[in-house]
Amino acid sequence: MRSTSLPQEIILLLCQELAARRDFGTLFSCSLASRRVASIALEQIYSIQELSSISTGDDNNRLEWARLWRSIILSSIGETAYPYCVYVRSLSIGNLDDCLRDIHQETRVRNFFFEGPMEQFYVVRDGRPAIATIMNKCADSIIKRIKMSADSRGATVALEHLEGTHIPHDILPGWIAQLRGLRSLRIRDGSVLGLDAARAISQYCPNFADLTCYYYVSSDADDDLASFFLTLRPNSLRSFEIISKNEIGPNTLMALNSHAKSLRSLSLRSITVQAKKALHQLFSCTGLETLVIENSGLYNWVDMEDYGEGVLKGIIAWISSCKSLKDLSLHVPQALIIGNGVLMAPDIRLTSLSMLDIGLVSEEAENLDWAVLRSQDRLKSLTLGLMSNLNTNGLIIDQGMRLVDSICLLKNLTSLNLMLSYVTAVEVTQFALSLPNLSEFSFSGDMMDDTILKHLGRLSKLKVLSVNALSAFSFDGLYDFAAKLNTPDHMGIRVDILNQVGELKFRESDFAQLQQYFMGTLQGRIEITYFMDPDELHETDFSDTE
Repeated sequence: MRSTSLPQEIILLLCQELAARRDFGTLFSCSLASRRVASIALEQIYSIQELSSISTGDDNNRLEWARLWRSIILSSIGETAYPYCVYVRSLSIGNLDDCLRDIHQETRVRNFFFEGPMEQFYVVRDGRPAIATIMNKCADSIIKRIKMSADSRGATVALEHLEGTHIPHDILPGWIAQLRGLRSLRIRDGSVLGLDAARAISQYCPNFADLTCYYYVSSDADDDLASFFLTLRPNSLRSFEIISKNEIGPNTLMALNSHAKSLRSLSLRSITVQAKKALHQLFSCTGLETLVIENSGLYNWVDMEDYGEGVLKGIIAWISSCKSLKDLSLHVPQALIIGNGVLMAPDIRLTSLSMLDIGLVSEEAENLDWAVLRSQDRLKSLTLGLMSNLNTNGLIIDQGMRLVDSICLLKNLTSLNLMLSYVTAVEVTQFALSLPNLSEFSFSGDMMDDTILKHLGRLSKLKVLSVNALSAFSFDGLYDFAAKLNTPDHMGIRVDILNQVGELKFRESDFAQLQQYFMGTLQGRIEITYFMDPDELHETDFSDTE
């Protein structure tokens, strides 16, 4: 029978499906099948190269990591069979920076990386590799080749995501101008986001929508970032996230209103007092689906009630007006009061809610009526707790706030995180009996023993269990618990017992038996750490010196 070749369209669909599954092994095998298949398979491999295990750059694949980047850079100067860099959709210059710093420590890999045509990228200053300069030269070569290839084919640049660690202020606008397909930008230092970069995005990147900054520490940060947002095309930004230390404030938040119709995700982490005072100025941003507001640290908390009664009410009113809100995370002083007020809004239906109060729970917060939580029947993830540098036991869940009963009515809940709360064995049992869909459950609080294991073992979908409370579990209790988990839905389960009483430390043979069962039978793991571990105490014993 005469054989026929698969049409290119079918090969493309197959390779795209393999890429969606991140099946690098099969894609690589396809690239060796024939030249006509190789071009398609390699394009899919390099389109998701940042997701491969090789890109992590651990000690076991340092050479492969260097080889990956070497192939991308060489392709930018036409020294490879295929133009790999043209296939890249997410260019992580920060990852390249990490790779260069890593191979600097190993002569053999460094010599391999810069041999032959790569020698032109090697720059030495004062007898040492100038890594920042090398990185910029490599990235510049890649971006220029991507632009040139797209122009020659009359096509859109495939590169959509750009991430950088140390991109110079004067270089970034030029790179952006060449990347007309750019959708997202992830920058470590937000101060490089000048007006020139904003103008380049506005002029050359019609699809740009997502911005992430790791930090933005500058005396002019609030004014500069506000100007950046105002220079972008109005209502073009879909998401903005700032992760670490920053000095943004009222001007930045007010400027975000120019993207009120497009903004769907807003993550303001490590925000300062001045920013918290101005949160209500985001009044026009009511299309949010995800909102994260986090304090800048335990030592920088100020009671929002001290700002004046109108500020807290303004924040609640603004968040309550976000009728499409699905994910809400509040890690700030008065988080409970704000969250409770938002839940009173009739149109709010969340799928994820995280409320971590900071400082001390006020008397008003202690008297909140949490019956409002019962209406959140779509809620799948719930985190509650208290963060404080003071000597507190966490948020006491059963303190007349009707929290326990309300949580027990959330039948769709799959994740319950009470690690910064105080619960008793009675409440843990109530949750285990009332929430059949729980797959992740973590908690702290009162002493726990085998009693709770009998009920936790009935959670048919449990995959992650973390017990931070003091515990007095027995070997038999844990082994019986593990035996109940021997079902397909529990395969891969992870159990962390973080404060087992040291006096009840298991024998090595017993713990080895537990580990073997979890790893072999359940394909998961169990870890146990001890409070007042007797072995560690013995190691630190010392006799009085004269």
